[in-house]
Parts: sequence; C-alpha cells; structure tokens
Amino acid sequence: MNSRTFEAEIKRCEYLLARKSFRKADEVITDAIHIDQNCAYAWYLKAKVCIGLLNYKNALRACQKAISIDRKIEYIKLKENLENFINLQVDDLAIADYPNEIDNMVVLTSGKNINLLSERMLTKTVYKFILDSIREDALKNVSCVDDIFAKVKGLAQNYINLEFVPNSMHGSRRVAGAYGFKRAVIDSNTSKTLQIASMIHELAHHLLFEIFKNAIMYVYQSQNTDTIEALGWYSLTNDVYWLLMNEYCAHAVECHYMKLRNYESFNNILNGNDDLDLAKVQRAVELGNCLAGDIIYILDGFFTEEMVEEIRLQFLSDRVILLKKDCEFESEAKLEDEEKFSMINSILRQNLIEIKINFSYGELNRFKKIFAHVRG
Repeated sequence: MNSRTFEAEIKRCEYLLARKSFRKADEVITDAIHIDQNCAYAWYLKAKVCIGLLNYKNALRACQKAISIDRKIEYIKLKENLENFINLQVDDLAIADYPNEIDNMVVLTSGKNINLLSERMLTKTVYKFILDSIREDALKNVSCVDDIFAKVKGLAQNYINLEFVPNSMHGSRRVAGAYGFKRAVIDSNTSKTLQIASMIHELAHHLLFEIFKNAIMYVYQSQNTDTIEALGWYSLTNDVYWLLMNEYCAHAVECHYMKLRNYESFNNILNGNDDLDLAKVQRAVELGNCLAGDIIYILDGFFTEEMVEEIRLQFLSDRVILLKKDCEFESEAKLEDEEKFSMINSILRQNLIEIKINFSYGELNRFKKIFAHVRG
C-alpha cells in the first residue's frame, strides 16, 4: 500500500468536498478506499460525498462501514441523522410554496438555494429598506414622561419579551442579561443603570438577528418562516467566529449609548477558545463593528441627545463605578457596503454547506421548533 498516495487522495477529497465538487470527490475517495478499505475516516468521507450526490442510502451504507471499523461519535451521529432522514414520510418532504415561502430544511439546503447566496446579493437600496423597516418599531409607544429606565424598557419590549429575574444565570455563571429566541432575561438585582445597559445589549443581539433574517428573506424572496428564523439564529451562534462577531456588535452598541467600555462577554468567549485564528477574529470584529453602526442607525430614531443625558444622570444617581473591560481586538473599521453584504452572504452560505455536508439538520430543527413555539 502506498501510504503517501492514500493520504494525498484523502486530502484531495477533503478539498473537493469543501468546493462542493461531489462527482470528482467520489472518484477520489473511491480510489482511496481501493488502497485501504479499513480506514474508517475514508468511509466517513465517502458517506459525505454520497450525501452531496443525494444518494442517501449509499451514504448510510458507507457510514455503517465506518462505524464497524471505528465507533467515533461523529460517525454515529451522521448515521442517526441519515436514518432519520431516510425514514421520513413523503409528506414530510413536501416542497414549500417557493419562492413565496420556504419552511422546509431540505428545501433550504438545496443546491439551488445555496447557489443563490452567491448569485443574489443585498444592495444599498434593499439594505436601507431593511434597516428602515426595523427602525419603525423603535418609535412605537414612545413616552416623554417616563424615566429613562421605563423608556428603554418600552423600547426593548417593542421588539422582544423581557423578563426581570433576580440573580439571573446563564449556564453556571451569573450574568447581567441573556438573549435568545426573541426573549431577554435581565438581572433585576443590579442597579437601574446596569439594567439599562443590559437591555440595550440584548436588544442589539435581537436587531442583528433581524438584519440576518431579513437578508435571508430577500435572497430567497420568501416570507418569514420558522425555518428562515432558525437559519438566522444558527448562523449567528453556531460558529465561534460569528458568535464573537455577534457579541462584539452588541457590546459596541451598548458602549455607544452608555458611554462606557465593557467587552466582558466577548472576552469570555475569546478566552474560552484556544487556537483561534486571530486574523479571523479581527475580521469578525470588523464586521461586528460595521453592523453595530447599522443598529445604532436604527436606534438613533429613539435615543435623542436628551435621553443619552438621562442615562448619564442615572449613572450618577446609582453611583455606579464600573471597571473598564477593554477589547484587544477593538476596531473602528468601516467596511464598504459591498464587502459587508458579501460577508453576510458568505456566513449564511458557509452554514448551509456545513449543514448539508454533515447532514446536521438536528440543531436547525430544534431551533425551528422553538421559534414555532414563540410564534404561538
């Protein structure tokens, strides 16, 4: 057996898979398996190639072969996903009323739809329309008589459900606030100043989600659905670099209105992940800063100069003393619109390809069910 040739064929297959060249990848992995039929990873790659070729039964057989050699968790998980898919009833795969509505995960990850993310880009006119349509909700039910806490609370409630909980927790850590699925939890045991900061921060997370959701709707010319919302949320939370982008964006918006420097949750994610590509982190921060500017545009219709002064006075009233929690990757970069739109589409496309190649619909379907529940 020529081990060098085998390793070269494996690497070539990985490259072709990443480029979605499934037929060429199939030829290459078939040659590799002829060289070594007892390599579990080669059979696992064969399964992924078969998925790309829409040959799910052969993919399942290849996955079963991989597991018979090595019972790795990723092999077993792929086998389970394939079995669940193959066992679906015909009605479960009914095509949605495309292009007016996409509410099916398999339709969402079709080759046609993945390619649309390369072919149909946002434009300045469309993007401004998206921001302006989101901005309209910021001006609903604005009261000039409430104190600043009530005003910010009213603003946030125009978009999301708020819950004030003493000593709120996220996992094993106590947090000032947390956001997910159109709902934010705020620690009510902190000062009003910190609660205002938390509401702005969590609202920024939601507005970023709204921007991505609307971008998906535009690309696919689709009405809003639980499936589209699930992809928007998945894209902002699944990959550590885009999770960092999401967190940096929310911090930048919070810092803008609170006139403070606090990047704590961004730093927590950064410090909790070893071996990150620092160039990718910087790129994620640049996009996060750019999108924060768009969210500030949305919120500036609500936050007048007088209200920003009211926040400062609330600081003084609460006698809040905050330690600076800077970000070593802080950026003032302003991306050109075309570059920003391209990056948004790339994030979405990258996630759809990953979902399709790994046949990892489980998390997307879980998010879809949560959004369906929220929608009621």
